[in-house]
Amino acid sequence: GVEIVRDNIGKFQQRYPGVTVNYNDFSWATYHDAMVARFVSKTPTDVLYSSDHWLQEWAAAGWIVPVDEPFPQVRQYLSEYSPFVREALTYKGRIYGTPYYADTFIFVYNTDHLQRAGLTAPPATLEELTRQAETIKAKGIAEFPIVLGWGQQDPFSIESFTSLVFAQRNGSLFDKDLTPTFKAPGSAAEKVVAWAADALGSRKVLSPTSLQAANVDQIRALQSGAASFGIIPSYSLAVLNDPGQTQVAGKFKIGLMPGESHATVGFIRFYAISAQVPRRGKEAMTAAWSFVDYFGGKTDGEYRVTKRWSLEKGLGFAQTALFADKDIRAAFGKWADVDMLQKQAQLARAKEGMTPYYGTWDVFSRAELHKAYLGQQKPAETLASMAKKWEELKAKAK
Repeated sequence: GVEIVRDNIGKFQQRYPGVTVNYNDFSWATYHDAMVARFVSKTPTDVLYSSDHWLQEWAAAGWIVPVDEPFPQVRQYLSEYSPFVREALTYKGRIYGTPYYADTFIFVYNTDHLQRAGLTAPPATLEELTRQAETIKAKGIAEFPIVLGWGQQDPFSIESFTSLVFAQRNGSLFDKDLTPTFKAPGSAAEKVVAWAADALGSRKVLSPTSLQAANVDQIRALQSGAASFGIIPSYSLAVLNDPGQTQVAGKFKIGLMPGESHATVGFIRFYAISAQVPRRGKEAMTAAWSFVDYFGGKTDGEYRVTKRWSLEKGLGFAQTALFADKDIRAAFGKWADVDMLQKQAQLARAKEGMTPYYGTWDVFSRAELHKAYLGQQKPAETLASMAKKWEELKAKAK
């Protein structure tokens, strides 16, 4: 995508010849730490990508600034966004940027594997997922029919887990006061952890590689035919069904997230403005806003850059009206059922517990969850440990 970024920058500078853009690229795996290092060292940084994962942390630290007061026109966009996007862009009532892309986690399945196993529809619940996986395994179609990107180093792992939690009845992690609900006996989280431990352990239908896999490894396992089911960001389905990358292109379809509610996680990446910019005055802020608005807002009445990312890379979008865009429907229709994609997006929820200390808790929780998956702790013990860590971080933040 770097070539698209550079081309978009070139087009921006043609439109705003008085603004010069110096572009730096960083690996997403190390992006958070690289940006924090720049903030702390005061390395010149004007406009940057951010994530709903980091908004609270970076805003609370004063590293990025809200844009809605100096540029109130940003609020005109809000009504066009999915609800989870509006929530994910907001900290203490203020808006902190414009969307780069918005996406949801989706459940995918290999239609050929299901057909060969005599299964006529994807699983609707976790119990059905286990039964279908056992059938596929028994027929010798795939030894481990389920693969997930639950490696501890993958930031997506907690979001994939949360998607399954949201999909269950009363699926939540925190209440409105940020008190953990996941530690309650019989919680949706306990159900998901117990399911995963059973699928990995006694049932042996969840691939052991899931605990080392990043999203890209999960994609490879699905493409190779080694697995039948996975949970991925929806844009990855474009890769799964790309005939240039796999012989099973077109075989993968979307099923609603297994669970009683079928809800899932919606997430965003967005363009933000560093706190360094307003210190340089109004002209610098106007230049930064022009960039953020060009890339994440409308140009000549349309979301030009957003649409380009969707058409060329399959990225999701914040603006619900784009589901009806004929160009996007035609492009997305090559690798996905667009109506099903929209149906799952309508059930998406913003991540819960978004606080300055969420990132620390997330990293801790990934390791704790592995202990439960591997049978080293009971699910209730793991969740109690996660809740204890959360309360400690919450108390320190007061």
